[in-house]
Amino acid sequence: MKVADGLVDAVLASPLGVSWLAVLEAGFPDDERWRSISPVADPSSIAASVDRIAEMSFGSLMRAAVFSGATQSGPWTPDAPATIASAYRQAERRAPIAEAIAARFSKQLHAPLVLDRQQWFSDGSPGIGTIAPLFRNFDDVYGAGEFTWAGLWTTTDPPPDAILEMVGAWEYETGPITRWWMPVRPAVRIFEIHRPQDWARLVTSHPRPAVSHPGWELPGVNQHHAEVSPLLALPEQRATRVSVRHHLVPDWQMVAGQYDGIHLSWAGFITSEGCIVDLGGGDATMLRYWFSERTAWLADVFGQPSSAPDPHIDLATRNHWPPLPPGATIDSDLIVRLLGRPPNAPCT
Repeated sequence: MKVADGLVDAVLASPLGVSWLAVLEAGFPDDERWRSISPVADPSSIAASVDRIAEMSFGSLMRAAVFSGATQSGPWTPDAPATIASAYRQAERRAPIAEAIAARFSKQLHAPLVLDRQQWFSDGSPGIGTIAPLFRNFDDVYGAGEFTWAGLWTTTDPPPDAILEMVGAWEYETGPITRWWMPVRPAVRIFEIHRPQDWARLVTSHPRPAVSHPGWELPGVNQHHAEVSPLLALPEQRATRVSVRHHLVPDWQMVAGQYDGIHLSWAGFITSEGCIVDLGGGDATMLRYWFSERTAWLADVFGQPSSAPDPHIDLATRNHWPPLPPGATIDSDLIVRLLGRPPNAPCT
């Protein structure tokens, strides 16, 4: 079976996927009407969305996906359960939008990792230096353990239309954004995630019980049964569970022994972010908090880092928004320290 097979069904099964279709029907990001997404799909709006897909850039499409994942179906959005429930009820009516996307963009959505197009982003947060060097303490995890702080994130030369939405979803808020090219050496060991089942395969091959769960999707501190009741009434939904035997996440130390990097494609993000996989016997897992196409690197497999264009600079006018604070820069020595390389190792 080709990796692109089943994309439409996977989108219609995904909490993010059905929310994304609702946002696209409403005209995001070009039509202000998207701010009042209709709870009932409209055939004429669906047809208009299909027409827009034919002209839309891949970056605009991914901007809508990142917005949907972080805001409409996000882990900290109070009305996400109701929003997703409404989107699930209308998902089949919006299937033509998913079909148009699959027909035009399937190859880009499932693109494998490109080793020489990786970029690392930073906002100069003071806390980032405290985790240097990376690739050592893999037990230092975020949330329930959906990723490890000991890894280094990169994204594949992101589409310009989506960059601002991406850095917002990643919560880069401290200072001006800088980014670096991080070329990857050949012959690295990569695990590709294109579907929730791929994430489940990684978890079941390297299982670890979750530490905690801060979101609303699985039983956790932010979940209240009354708030998720609209979702619980939908038997096929994959957005929430009120009880699980074991919530499993990857054992990142074990994963690092087998793989250098875990790559989440755009298709993997849209179909897997916030999507629960039932593993049998009451166990469950869920990829969460990745928020875009990304790679979590678990080893220093990089060549020479070099600075890349700032994502907020208009290269035609050289204007920057928001304005850079005076003297704010990212010292290339930080990259050296993060990678655990000898002091004074060059970055260009």
